[in-house]
Amino acid sequence: MVTATEVGNGMKAIVPVDEAKAFASLMQTSQYRQDERDYKWAVHLVLSRLLSRDGRDDLPTLIADLFGQAMPDLDRIGIAPDDQTFIRSAVPGPGGLRGAIANLAGGRWGIAQFIWIPRAVDFGLGAQMADAFMQLVQPEPPVAQRVDAFRDQLYAASQELRTKGGFEPGWGLRRVSLAFVAVILAGFDPTTYTFYSSSALHFGYGRYAQELDWPKGTVGAIYAEVCEFVRGVGHALSDSGVPIRDLIDAQSFIWIGYWNSNKPNQSEQTKSSSSSKKPQVTPPLLNLEVIAVELAKTVYWPSDRALQLVKLVDRWGQILFQGPPGTGKTFVAERLARLFCQEEEDRLEIVQFHPSYAYEDFVEGIRPVVNEGSNLTYEVRKGIFLKLVELAETAPEEKFFIMIDELNRANLPRVFGELLYALEYRGAEHTFRLPYSGDEAYVPRNITFIGTMNTADRSIALVDAAIRRRFRHVSFAPDTNVLKSWLGDHELADMADLAAGRLVSLNHQLDEVPGADRLVGHTYLMRGDLREIGLVGVWEEDIAPVLNEHLFNQPHELNRLRDVFLLGSA
Repeated sequence: MVTATEVGNGMKAIVPVDEAKAFASLMQTSQYRQDERDYKWAVHLVLSRLLSRDGRDDLPTLIADLFGQAMPDLDRIGIAPDDQTFIRSAVPGPGGLRGAIANLAGGRWGIAQFIWIPRAVDFGLGAQMADAFMQLVQPEPPVAQRVDAFRDQLYAASQELRTKGGFEPGWGLRRVSLAFVAVILAGFDPTTYTFYSSSALHFGYGRYAQELDWPKGTVGAIYAEVCEFVRGVGHALSDSGVPIRDLIDAQSFIWIGYWNSNKPNQSEQTKSSSSSKKPQVTPPLLNLEVIAVELAKTVYWPSDRALQLVKLVDRWGQILFQGPPGTGKTFVAERLARLFCQEEEDRLEIVQFHPSYAYEDFVEGIRPVVNEGSNLTYEVRKGIFLKLVELAETAPEEKFFIMIDELNRANLPRVFGELLYALEYRGAEHTFRLPYSGDEAYVPRNITFIGTMNTADRSIALVDAAIRRRFRHVSFAPDTNVLKSWLGDHELADMADLAAGRLVSLNHQLDEVPGADRLVGHTYLMRGDLREIGLVGVWEEDIAPVLNEHLFNQPHELNRLRDVFLLGSA
């Protein structure tokens, strides 16, 4: 039996009755209060008081203390004596309240996101920071807009901090994660907002949602829908007689289900031992099946194909997606990386190679710097890869990704340099010396490379065999099943057979033209305006320019292929 409740637009959250009963019993235990509720409530008591009054002159300093000290000055914040006693008992130890907030923002990875906030206050950006925090917790505009605006405001503050000279060596510009934003909102009002863990919530959508897909859109839009879903789960639990007080209880139900699904063979002794560590700072293992289900939904693949790819990426550190243009290589690579990174933008770097891309951009190089008085000096700067390495070293239990689009467009031996050795021999025991700084470096095992390569590109012949050998290859081909599913899902089902048939006919004829890789992918036809522009528009805007490059000296072939695609005749 299940209990169901609507979650907007007629969609439902469902909760098995036996799970609801088990959770109701667990809620009555001291273990639940200790592991799941008390430290979150402590964060709520502080943040709700801290951000409840606008216009207080000391707000910038208090925000800096909140993220810079293990325990902020509770008297200055205005916390009542009884609540102070509770807070200190709920978050003991050297981490204190700051450790609890870091845990809710992603464990040790969460800490890295707000090291710079006290520095920003010290550099005169306190008023700007305080205004961003206050605007985030206001009831208007809608939460999706507030979340996106808050991330933009803090990003602008970090840009200004860098301009003022407040960045430490190796610091980079990054928007704060959704998990961090959710801590502020859920801590301020846990009856309206939820804490955020991408892996657990993906599990929740897969198990407790009915006709409800993972939300799409901006980070703020995703969070707004997630809050609605968690609220729906809470209502379903309440309908089963579970005494749900707020979204802390509702999200704890989902979190516990996720943990149990990832540790099915864990002994009671191990559970008891792990529960004494409060708050937990090591995130659960990634659920590969959950990632595969979400990937399959997003890219319109069969579930077994998605799971096979997910397992391959989980096993190997270097993957290469190769195939004709328009087969979804880049889209699948980015979506897959984001799912593994649990939507944490800081754990993913995306770069596109081009003929002028160099080692100095990717690994490290000497760059000019203009100091005060317009004096020009030179210093060694880390490239995009070494910056990601620094982050990966701070959280060895997390997965980090670097996605390289158009991998074959650059001079790869020139770009990778010593990485040709390090990609094959990873870990701190396999270090190499950097040529500019002289530092020793290595490739952490928790960084995954995903490259994409267009097999129709003439530069593919220049890809070094040593580099090819270090990557596991995944082939992408034109896929009419993906095309039909996508068109059907976008109210274009009546055009699916025609579009798929013409694509098959075109590629069949292209197979007869010298250069078998000169095929056309299905994504060129995955357009929401397909009904308006028709096949003629697709040919003129997308397909003809691609084929014209490949068949530049065969205009008669291009005209013949046009008739095949538009008229269905050779």
